[in-house]
Amino acid sequence: MNQIIDLSEGHIGTTDGTLEELFNDTNDKIKDSRISFSTNFSKVNISPYIKGMFISISNHKKDSYDIEKNFRKQYQSVLKAVGIKVGRDDIHKQYGLPSRATINGLIEKGIPIAIAGIHDYENEDKDDGITYQHTHILFYNIHHYLPNNNKQLASCINRVRATQGRYVGKKFRRDGVDVRPVGTYKHYTNEQFNDDSFYDYLHNPLNSPNRDCLINYISKNRHNPDVNYRLTYLYHNNDYLPVNLSNRTITTN
Repeated sequence: MNQIIDLSEGHIGTTDGTLEELFNDTNDKIKDSRISFSTNFSKVNISPYIKGMFISISNHKKDSYDIEKNFRKQYQSVLKAVGIKVGRDDIHKQYGLPSRATINGLIEKGIPIAIAGIHDYENEDKDDGITYQHTHILFYNIHHYLPNNNKQLASCINRVRATQGRYVGKKFRRDGVDVRPVGTYKHYTNEQFNDDSFYDYLHNPLNSPNRDCLINYISKNRHNPDVNYRLTYLYHNNDYLPVNLSNRTITTN
């Protein structure tokens, strides 16, 4: 069985800042331009994030309501970190899986899709006896906007971590965010899906809930299975994105 970092292991109240630091600090600035995507949008990019970006946040003293209300902001922040500025009102948010046509249309247009899940910590907080929650988010279709150069990619991922740090809580903002490519390290290295099969993959929590895969991990509240936090889907609902085109290979018809 594949292994995965579990942010709740050993949690005794205050978040233990155990997530490793992946990249160095950067003060890189993002420049913006605008590109309109047709339904024939095609992408050429070899990236370790081709199967998605998996973000784990070790929230400090946050309950599910506090976490869920920030999902639009988090989607907006990740896009900004990779060079895409969108308005919060243009971010669609829903519980439950969108239609096949919607998911496939977003993939064809190059629109990033986020699937967010909430998990209970294993133990109650040692200060107030309350069981708090933490966050996992899968971003798919994001690799098209990541630099190809390894150094610039590291800088970009560091910006992603920095933007998500504000949602951790008061403590361990830097060490409380982990960003990894899907299908690498311990994160389900045998994940089998691509653009054509991604919608079917998202059906696993409904059709194959016991299958050992990342989307099922995100879906299950394993430390408290009697409490079910619904998956939240987010995506930009316009046909264009204001993007930074540097260090990317993007072709349009």
